[in-house]
Amino acid sequence: MLLKNLINITPKDKGNIQIKGLSTNSKKVKKNFIFFAIKGKKINGEKFINQAINNGASVIVCEKRCKFKSKKILIFKKKDIRHFVSEIASKFYKLKPKNIIAVTGTNGKTSVSDLFYQILTLNKISAASIGTLGVKYKNKIIKTGLTSPDAISIHKYLHFLKSEKIDNVVIEASSHGLEQKRLHHINFKTAIFTNFSQDHLDYHKTMIKYLNTKLILFQKILSHKGNIIADKTIKQFLILKSISKKRKLNLIEIDKIFGKIGKIFSDKYNTFQKKNLAMAIAASNICGLKNKKIYQSLKKINDVSGRLELVRKLPNNVKIFIDYAHTPDAL
Repeated sequence: MLLKNLINITPKDKGNIQIKGLSTNSKKVKKNFIFFAIKGKKINGEKFINQAINNGASVIVCEKRCKFKSKKILIFKKKDIRHFVSEIASKFYKLKPKNIIAVTGTNGKTSVSDLFYQILTLNKISAASIGTLGVKYKNKIIKTGLTSPDAISIHKYLHFLKSEKIDNVVIEASSHGLEQKRLHHINFKTAIFTNFSQDHLDYHKTMIKYLNTKLILFQKILSHKGNIIADKTIKQFLILKSISKKRKLNLIEIDKIFGKIGKIFSDKYNTFQKKNLAMAIAASNICGLKNKKIYQSLKKINDVSGRLELVRKLPNNVKIFIDYAHTPDAL
């Protein structure tokens, strides 16, 4: 793609540079790549600019205060580099699925995402999920190692999934991912808020900052007239209700679906599992899947990997589960 089509402030004599790729990792830079030198809390990408140039970078993007200078290489200095990365990635990887859903909250993100993927797949509707379990599509998995991959990777995965003719994608939106703007410039039609409790205070420092980071999804990223799926029994519901009114979003409560699941599966699921399933069902409804088909497929759903997953039932009826719980509330 031509540089002038990616960055509109490109000098005229540099506009026809053919950009072959994007990277925030200097080791992965190749000829005619744009290298984004991000100054993080642990690693300063500006220290690797020369390495990126040696590997073939034709454009460098760094922060306003970056001291790097060169007469041979084109440099753009941006005040908000993370926002700029997601903007350029969205242009470079321009193919996108029609229906993209985000799931945030302290617990349940992976479960809701995987249940949504299973429901659609069982009903022979093309779907994918991006999150802790990797990128799941067509019964295949690409390992990512992160709940919310970096901005370039997310847009690259979405571009790939669209090329695979997949139009329904659910993405786990971690608080780190939201604060670092990895999920900006994505046209989310629906956003799910599972629940909220203590986690990541080493990073966010206070519960208020942690919550406000989660709310970025609903206040700034979710598309105008989009959908919010939430549980009205949680304290944060009133905040979501206020945001939905202000932004003219469609707020969907899961209480009726939760009640119906309780009647059908009184013994199979715990309360939190029923709520996760209710949110996945609500998201499936938005995709146009009818309730009759959804509920018919529920009996075929597998346990989510590592989420109260039944792995063995002993002869004396003792059950062995594996669970990923790592927060006070989840435990």
